[in-house]
Amino acid sequence: MKIVFFDVDKITREYLQNKPIGCGEVILLEESLENISPTQYQQIKDAEVISVFVHTALRMNNESLDKFPALKLIATRSTGFDHIDLNYCQKRKIEVVNVPKYGESSVAEFAFGALLALVRRLIQARTDMKNNFVRMNEYIGFDLYNHTIGIIGTGAIGRHMAKLAKGFGMDILAYDLYPNEELSRILNLKYVSLDELYAKADVISLHIPATPQNYHLLDDKAFEKMKKGVIIVNTARGSLIDPEALYRALVRKQVAGAALDVLENEDFIIHDDIILKSQDIPIDFAMNTIVNARLMQMKNVLITPHIAFNSIDAVHRILKTTYENINAFCEGKIKNSVLKK
Repeated sequence: MKIVFFDVDKITREYLQNKPIGCGEVILLEESLENISPTQYQQIKDAEVISVFVHTALRMNNESLDKFPALKLIATRSTGFDHIDLNYCQKRKIEVVNVPKYGESSVAEFAFGALLALVRRLIQARTDMKNNFVRMNEYIGFDLYNHTIGIIGTGAIGRHMAKLAKGFGMDILAYDLYPNEELSRILNLKYVSLDELYAKADVISLHIPATPQNYHLLDDKAFEKMKKGVIIVNTARGSLIDPEALYRALVRKQVAGAALDVLENEDFIIHDDIILKSQDIPIDFAMNTIVNARLMQMKNVLITPHIAFNSIDAVHRILKTTYENINAFCEGKIKNSVLKK
């Protein structure tokens, strides 16, 4: 069996070299799937198992997966799997497994850190200090204590976010399709409708997956319902927010600021060299890119390149689970499948 890992950095290489997988030849490539050379492709085209990272720029669909006729397993090193065409995988009988739990503390801590940096103007203040141009009146923020946070999605990460908010003395509102009554009791968290959360929250933090139902959850109508001066935090998926609607809300000061670790069509930022080679860039993709560029220029918007998960502890948990997923497959078992049976 040939097992190929893409997007292999130094940490991944060191981890896997010390924990060999026992059912076949393991090939570690620094390149992403879409960046491999013809020579590399000849070496791996008969792979039965491939492992990719969430930052793969090209969606894993029939066009990319047909290049691997022997493929039996995709092990994504992420919780999210919206970069993989699951319907096509089911047709090809390709199993898909993920890392369902690795970064609830990592992502929540990052989200809270980004929130603090935004509301206390840390980035702007540091930049001004480096440039010897300090303007004290421009760094006025607000305390999180006694303010209300609205958490959309109380899964593993959302629950940890709620615990951090409780520690800061915030009032906590939440929305979830499946309310967690124990969490509500322990943290004095109140589940409400989305409309009530929008109307009352000073901070709104997103912790839900990218699904067709959640696409552009925060759009013009949603922003209009929000408390004026709200802060938006998104460490989940870029497609949850309509970027043009967010830009308009920021311009008219309905939204006071946004901390965004994810953007819709963020691949252009991460893999711009690949995207620019494309002969067919969709209009909506191009428009999103223009709006994202405008957002990055705004002082009240903090944008980071999808790194909320990226602590050494979380990365090791990702690799451990991926290693176990592939070893289970080698033993004829399926662990952490994301396909509907």
